[in-house]
Amino acid sequence: MKRVFLAGILFSATLLGADRPKIALVLSGGGARGGAHVGVLKVLEENRIPIDMVIGTSMGSFVGGLYVAGMTPDAIKEMLVETDWKRYITTDYDRQDIPMRQKNIDYLYPGRLGLGVNAKGNLVLPTGVLNRQPMLLKFMELTQNVEDVTDFDKFSIPYRAIATNIENGDAVILKSGSLSKAIYASSSIPGGFQPIEIDGVSLVDGGVSDNFPIQVAKDMGADIIIAVDVSENFSKDLDVNSYFVVMGQLVNILMRKNANESIKKLNKDDILLTPNLDGFSGLDADKYPDIIQRGVDVATAKLPQLRKLSVSEQEYKAWQKKHRVKHRYIQPVIDKIEIENPTYFSNESIKNRVHQKEHEPLNLTQLRADLLHIYNMMLFDSVDYRLEERDGKNILIITTTPSWNSLGEVRFAIGIEDDFVGHSAYSLKMGYTMYGLNGYGGEWRSDFEIGRYKKAATEWFQPLDSMQRYYIRPSLTYDSVTDIYPNDIYGMDLGNQELFSSRGGASFVFGAHVTTNYEFEIGVSIFDDRVEIPVLKELPAPTGYPQLGSEYKYKALPIFASLRVDNLDNVYFPKVGMRSELRWTKEMHQWGSDYDYEQVYAEIEKPLTYFGHNITLFMKYGTTYKNNEPFDMQRVSGLFVLGGLFNLSGYAPYSFYGDNVALGVLKYNYELKDGGFFGSLNAPLYAGFSLEAGNAWDNGESSTLKNMKASASVYVAADTFLGPLYLAYGRSKERKDSVYLYLGEKF
Repeated sequence: MKRVFLAGILFSATLLGADRPKIALVLSGGGARGGAHVGVLKVLEENRIPIDMVIGTSMGSFVGGLYVAGMTPDAIKEMLVETDWKRYITTDYDRQDIPMRQKNIDYLYPGRLGLGVNAKGNLVLPTGVLNRQPMLLKFMELTQNVEDVTDFDKFSIPYRAIATNIENGDAVILKSGSLSKAIYASSSIPGGFQPIEIDGVSLVDGGVSDNFPIQVAKDMGADIIIAVDVSENFSKDLDVNSYFVVMGQLVNILMRKNANESIKKLNKDDILLTPNLDGFSGLDADKYPDIIQRGVDVATAKLPQLRKLSVSEQEYKAWQKKHRVKHRYIQPVIDKIEIENPTYFSNESIKNRVHQKEHEPLNLTQLRADLLHIYNMMLFDSVDYRLEERDGKNILIITTTPSWNSLGEVRFAIGIEDDFVGHSAYSLKMGYTMYGLNGYGGEWRSDFEIGRYKKAATEWFQPLDSMQRYYIRPSLTYDSVTDIYPNDIYGMDLGNQELFSSRGGASFVFGAHVTTNYEFEIGVSIFDDRVEIPVLKELPAPTGYPQLGSEYKYKALPIFASLRVDNLDNVYFPKVGMRSELRWTKEMHQWGSDYDYEQVYAEIEKPLTYFGHNITLFMKYGTTYKNNEPFDMQRVSGLFVLGGLFNLSGYAPYSFYGDNVALGVLKYNYELKDGGFFGSLNAPLYAGFSLEAGNAWDNGESSTLKNMKASASVYVAADTFLGPLYLAYGRSKERKDSVYLYLGEKF
């Protein structure tokens, strides 16, 4: 009986293929608006309308590619709705996974001002705003079951994706190779995602050349075309206020115009579906449920025409048995792993980061995670893999391509601060890091700064092993600052006075990166310090005390150790993760230092976020043990200072100082506007307040809770490409007020 049933299905399938017209489904590009394609697919399946080929551009290639790979419309909908697309469509690396050294640079250079030095030694900008690797790996995950299918005619339904040759603008029809790469190439918006190279050709979004590939369907032999157009109409009343608006308008113009030309190729038997997507943009990935419903609505409205293409239940089951059986990729045993790596980074260093073992089955899930981790080292433009069979053995080949800034990076940062009562400061920074000095990833970084701080420093970072777990960091530095000195010499409180100080010398540090989130360092330095306090020159010495000069010179020989933890997702507006530091410093006369003290300092920052609401707790504590002398100008070393924004905001900067410090801050902020997929380039906007309590005191003074100072602030802030921008008002328990404006680095 079973044989009769199977024979009946095969006979029906033969009749189905012979008697009915070939139906092509053509899906246009349109970004998130392409979610409507899923709604159309759902209605087609519910009404037993078989599809013989799928041709898609951009988002149409994505939805169509998943469908031919075997995903159901309901599964595609669930994936679109539940995925946090900001993890994959991003301008930034995953900060929680980048090397600790790069995290430290975030504090030195707020913002995103920078240039790269490419393999030819030229200064360059990145080839795209959005990073390629996270999205490409997501596509690989979603199409993993057809990993071994490289002929797109052998999918459950024949498939084509349309991309654009970036060199000449010609449409490129992708019909073989990797499905995930074809989808990425077809979807890589020019100026947004980085291009991808396939068969030696650099490809970008197919919407630029053929956003509605109706002619491709005709060339494949389609008798009837169901065409779904989600192309975005370009605005005739454009408010040209940003790079993204202009780029979006240019892309929309190109897509809309070539889509209109394609529509003219439809004949009377073809069916055009144009969902009502007014009010939805190509970036509205958070509105997929509503967008998908618009696809259901337009297909339902066209059912009188669509049902003419319906087949019987028996015929549709026969079609499903042949075309809707999900292919399963059996992951092979890997006999050998090879590395193809044209960069300076050693093959051993890359291989050691791959968990896949030889003579074990391929674990694609772990492999993708490893490739993303290697990519987050910020050394490569892409990290990919391929499988080859040689002499009956399966070879896993990990491939890399150099980053756009493969030889170096030039970073810039600015800082501006004003409290509107006479205290203002600025900072201009530039740093140049040379990469690729050896196979272990040695780097040479030089930094320069002018403004309130003046600095010139150079540092060599040399890992000692292939995993960069251990390293040395010798450096030379000179810096000077015009600061405020809390002057109470001879027991007289003279108020805050200007202090000019400079320090020059060398340091040697040995460090260990336990993971990308932990850093331990020990080191020693030798510095020559110069301190000048002009007021002392005019201050008469009391009886029994020496007359003071205004300039002092000291020798410093500190030894130090620190432990840092940092897995914050954002330096200035974190939502998840934690940052903490424990630091110990010691100097002694016996070692030849003019200073004699021991200091311990600890701080911790922990954010908690629920939707747009964020609470961040920050605490710090420091204590200094000194050998007190009757008069010791060296007391300017190791002082802790409080006052200023989030440092007891109601009090002016430098209001409190001492050998010891304690501070607790509770910050709340609400995200008024997020940055979307473009992060800080689109300046997320926040409003919030802080509650603060703390004090600084000298040894011998009371540090009880009764002496703690209390303060609060309210603020609006933006995370800009220049760094954080704050406008804040602070008020203390003692009714003292301060107003702050600062951009970039907080002094």
